[in-house]
Amino acid sequence: MKKTGVSFGLAALLTLSCLVSCITTDNTLGSALVPDNQDISIRTATIDLPVGLKMADSLQTSVSQSATVGAIRSVRYGLFHCDAAVSVTSAYDSVEWGRNPSVHSLEMVLVSDSTLVIDATQLHIPQNLYLHRLRVDLDSTMIYNNSLSAADYEPEVLNEGRFVYTGGSSISVPLNKKLGEELFQIPMATRDSAELFMKAFHGFYLRCDDPEEGMLGGRLNVFDLSSSYINLTYDYDDEDGVRKRAIATFLMGMKRTVNVCTSGARPMESPLATDGIFMEGLCGIKPHVDARELRDAMARWAADNQISLDNLIIAKATLSFPFEYSGDGQQFECYSTSLFPCKRVRKDVYVRYTPLVEIEDESMESGDIDRSNLCYDSNVSIYLQKLVRTDRSQLTAYDDLWMMPYVSTYNSYTGETTFLADYFFYTQSELNGTEDLRHPVINLIYTTLK
Repeated sequence: MKKTGVSFGLAALLTLSCLVSCITTDNTLGSALVPDNQDISIRTATIDLPVGLKMADSLQTSVSQSATVGAIRSVRYGLFHCDAAVSVTSAYDSVEWGRNPSVHSLEMVLVSDSTLVIDATQLHIPQNLYLHRLRVDLDSTMIYNNSLSAADYEPEVLNEGRFVYTGGSSISVPLNKKLGEELFQIPMATRDSAELFMKAFHGFYLRCDDPEEGMLGGRLNVFDLSSSYINLTYDYDDEDGVRKRAIATFLMGMKRTVNVCTSGARPMESPLATDGIFMEGLCGIKPHVDARELRDAMARWAADNQISLDNLIIAKATLSFPFEYSGDGQQFECYSTSLFPCKRVRKDVYVRYTPLVEIEDESMESGDIDRSNLCYDSNVSIYLQKLVRTDRSQLTAYDDLWMMPYVSTYNSYTGETTFLADYFFYTQSELNGTEDLRHPVINLIYTTLK
């Protein structure tokens, strides 16, 4: 039976090949439907991409359940420092303290999510961390990196003794007992409402010492606040007057966390990055493409090739950012896994950095790192087609492109995937400059209508 089946299959395949070999392909089919004055031949082009370096202002750093604390100093980027302002809410709908409550102990447990170092030998260096009480509540206006300052938290340090962290999986921090006594005074109605509780208690500000002046290195710590908590252990009298002990748990960052970061890379800002293109995560330096400069580059290319931008039809356009491999696999430990062009989008009084709509198409290049070809490729077909059809005088800074890492979130109820600029993790990516042999380009597939 198996042999018969194979024989039948071969016979069918030979019959099919004979039929195919008899078919004549007419390459002119449909040409009569195209007007004689139209040229639809497909062409390719490679165009130099004008790229500069710019700090991303008004960057949103409000995230949920993720706090980044630490500092790293490097020769190229200078000092990058990050603190975290964290909201606090009760884990229960209501808390009954009983009669004559008193604090036995109060501790915060922080659980590590990840760490970043630029020198592997510093993965477990000791860092002094400090916990302060916020003076302001983290409402919807506190979503940007520049929304908080030292004036927004109390100078008193709440952790008892030195809080030294060496990058382990978790750490328990004893807190000042008077903070627990204050919790007893918050009215029940306030404790029952997360919003009212946050307005009454505000939350915490967590910061770190910088590396000593002149010393390079350091560590950034990302804490998983969904697994972190505060335990208040207290004694109270029950209805029979018997002294008992209980624990009340409070959650951190469930409503809002704001990562407050500063970067020393501002001196690197340049309208054209000839010697190298560099990208930091969070509030650091970013590759920046000025929309007017990009349109000018397209106009020069079109003029050199006797093409009218009004007649240009873009089938596909990708931005390519090449980089070089040093030979050390550790190079990619700090590299971003993706770089995709984002635009600044203003909504009411708020500004966000949002990836181009091209990222929603799975068939297009999505800016993932390509370690084989040593580059990041991002599809910008829709953006570039609109850009060349827009008068230069109508372009604004909101049409500029910012190369940023991104994250995606999937909603299992709606089936929708949302793409956001990555406000969670710090990275350092070093790309080739505009004067390097392998430099940033636009790879274009196009046709023209004449």
